[in-house]
This record gives sequence, structure tokens and C-alpha cells, in this order.
Amino acid sequence: MNHCGRTGCICTHTEPCEYGFIWVEYYEDKKSVTKDGNTKVTSERFQGVKFCPTCDPERASIQQSSRDSKELGERLRARSTVSKFKAYEEEERSKTRAL
Repeated sequence: MNHCGRTGCICTHTEPCEYGFIWVEYYEDKKSVTKDGNTKVTSERFQGVKFCPTCDPERASIQQSSRDSKELGERLRARSTVSKFKAYEEEERSKTRAL
């Protein structure tokens, strides 16, 4: 079984879920080259992963609604415990005033 390791996960971890990720083909690059009057079309497919919505619905939702990989990275880092603690500290610091 390819379990994601999350405690209490209800996913069956069967195809297509593999350790909490789902393999996807996300882009196909087609190029045509003409040489000596013959046209040859080549295509290259790219694969990647997306988060399993059953294993981790929060990260899957963030990935689904992000416009690009840069935004995805920023939003995922912002949900970390360290980032939440820093934001809390900043908020509390702004509320506190020295007399």
C-alpha cells in the first residue's frame, strides 16, 4: 500500500493516489520542422503531480486555485507553522504600544 503517512487519512491509497500525490500529464509541446520539403511533427509530454484531494484537501485546493507555480509556492509556504507564528507575532506587535 502506498500510504501518504498522514494520521487518520481516509484515502484508500489505490490508483491514482500514490503516497498522497496523483500523477498528471499537464502539457504537450508540439513542434513541426520542415526539411527538404518534408514536415515532421514532434511532441513532448510533461508529467507532474498534484496533491490528492482526499489525503490533503487544503493543499489540493490551494494548488487548484493558484495561477502559477510561483503563487502556489508562496501560498503553501504561508500556511506553514513558522509563517503563521510570524504573522501572529507581527499582529500582536502592532497592537502593543510603548508608553
